[in-house]
Amino acid sequence: MHMDEDLDLINRTMAGEREAFNELVLKYQKPLYSLLYRMVSNREDASDLLQKTLVRAFTGLGSFERRSSFKTWLYQIAINLAKNVYRDRSKAEHVSIDDVVIRRDPRTVDALIQKESRLLLRQALTRLPEKQRMTVMLRVQENRKFEEIAEIMQCSLGTAKANYHHGVQKLKALMGEKHNDNTE
Repeated sequence: MHMDEDLDLINRTMAGEREAFNELVLKYQKPLYSLLYRMVSNREDASDLLQKTLVRAFTGLGSFERRSSFKTWLYQIAINLAKNVYRDRSKAEHVSIDDVVIRRDPRTVDALIQKESRLLLRQALTRLPEKQRMTVMLRVQENRKFEEIAEIMQCSLGTAKANYHHGVQKLKALMGEKHNDNTE
């Protein structure tokens, strides 16, 4: 149903009806922003990437081959743009975790532990190879099926499953390593 609806909106957009593209934007901007924010961990960057994704989708609509869903195509554009930001950031200066100041005292020790665990997980995710990181994020945070991940990542189903498996194994090792560092 969604794919037929999207194709109708695409056809109407291609026929010059800009309002049809606005419907696509309204339909996909929240889930796309959510994915982008989780990828770059910065609201301004996520907003910029969302805008770039939508502009690129609009200007490139003629090249949409309709072999996959519009949503998958849109996610491919967003992920590719986010990868560029991620690569650029990895070249930037890193700040030691010891230099980070917590602004307020947490209400409970549990809240601090939970916050620290999320931070450790985010840090561990950044240490994964790019394809594994993207696959784990799409599977866990976006709740995507492996078939959809394979399509978005433009790889085979087996490769998507392998990337996920290896990514999770590396995350477990990295999280164990971090946990052991903190308990010494």
